[in-house]
Amino acid sequence: MHETLWQVMAMNERALDFLMGSFRDIPVVTREGGYRYFVHPLSDGIPLIDLDVLEAAAWLVSEEVDGMGGADLLVTAESMGIPLTTAVSMMTGIPYSIVRKRSYGLEGEIEVAQKTGYSSSELHVLLPGGEGDVIILDDVLSTGGTLRALAEGVGKASRDVKGAVILFNKMGRRSAELSRQLGFPIVAILDVEVSGKGCTVVPAER
Repeated sequence: MHETLWQVMAMNERALDFLMGSFRDIPVVTREGGYRYFVHPLSDGIPLIDLDVLEAAAWLVSEEVDGMGGADLLVTAESMGIPLTTAVSMMTGIPYSIVRKRSYGLEGEIEVAQKTGYSSSELHVLLPGGEGDVIILDDVLSTGGTLRALAEGVGKASRDVKGAVILFNKMGRRSAELSRQLGFPIVAILDVEVSGKGCTVVPAER
């Protein structure tokens, strides 16, 4: 039985409310350089990943992937993009590839620099052969450093990035400028603002 548009809209609303509710009472910590960081199960894996929260997040991300017309491959970076992307892959039937933080020295491996709000490192991209569109998935968009690195790696692997779907956006409206710079749409599920008082979460602007 196929869901009607109204049923899908109702499921989206329930999933969104459930995901927003998962931010209730989560801790906010200060990392190096005064970087304010929220600790959420889907972005940190602690204290545990509630399967209902993961399912709600995966449903919402899958809807956005479908809205982009799907892709031949989903790409994410380790480590916290993995649970979300696995669930989305199972929902959409689209296979996925993980960009790793260490090199395996395999033929075709591409190294790109990653700079986040609190660290710098290298990512190692090794995508399956062939052509086809890629959609990038990730848990948090903070500075855009990881997304830039993923887009660079996918491009060097001769794949086209169709778009990116992000679960939690900390960049706010600045993500629109990043989208313009990278040349593909960036869609987020929740906008998250971190302050000294904790987190404020709202459905992401469209």
